[in-house]
Amino acid sequence: MTAEFDLFEALETCRAIRRLRPDPLPDELIERLVHFATRAPSAGNRQLWRFLVVTAPEDRRWFRDMLVEAVGDRYPEPAVADTSPTAHAQRRYRRFIFDFDQIPVLVLPLIENAFPSRENPDVRYAWSSVYAATQNLLLAARGLGIGAAMTTNHLENEPAVREHFGIPPAFEIGATIPLGYPIGRYGPLTRNPVVSTMFRGRFGTAWT
Repeated sequence: MTAEFDLFEALETCRAIRRLRPDPLPDELIERLVHFATRAPSAGNRQLWRFLVVTAPEDRRWFRDMLVEAVGDRYPEPAVADTSPTAHAQRRYRRFIFDFDQIPVLVLPLIENAFPSRENPDVRYAWSSVYAATQNLLLAARGLGIGAAMTTNHLENEPAVREHFGIPPAFEIGATIPLGYPIGRYGPLTRNPVVSTMFRGRFGTAWT
């Protein structure tokens, strides 16, 4: 049984974790994560989301190969002597991309673009619904001790992703979320002071 955390501790420590063990996650744990994702609000409470869960090794290899082809040349291996923060970040991202098939679970939160109606949809409602569910999934993963990250890796070749996984045109892809038992630790988060993000009454008027 994985440990559960206080909500506010989860909020303070829910950073992106991309280094994941290849060990599979049990179906009941994945279902629990999706359960909490569907506790999110949605436009008109229509609950038009779906969650594509990718676990098959051949599909994970396909996703890895797609990413390597799309972005591999953009992130060449830095020289061994280069120990700069930029080089460190580039090595970390290359490892994430080139080992993408080792991630045990990928979840693609989908949302049908069908609100206020299928005949007259407004995609703004789709995005507001799918990202609320995505954040719920990330927080649930943190609370259950599962590593996760909010990525948009599907955008590197979205037409190919849609074709490979049979995603209908009426559904938007909100994210690509890797899931697995984490390597390393969670937070604490590094964020700007909250008052620097706040205005009082009018845009540009300082909070303090």
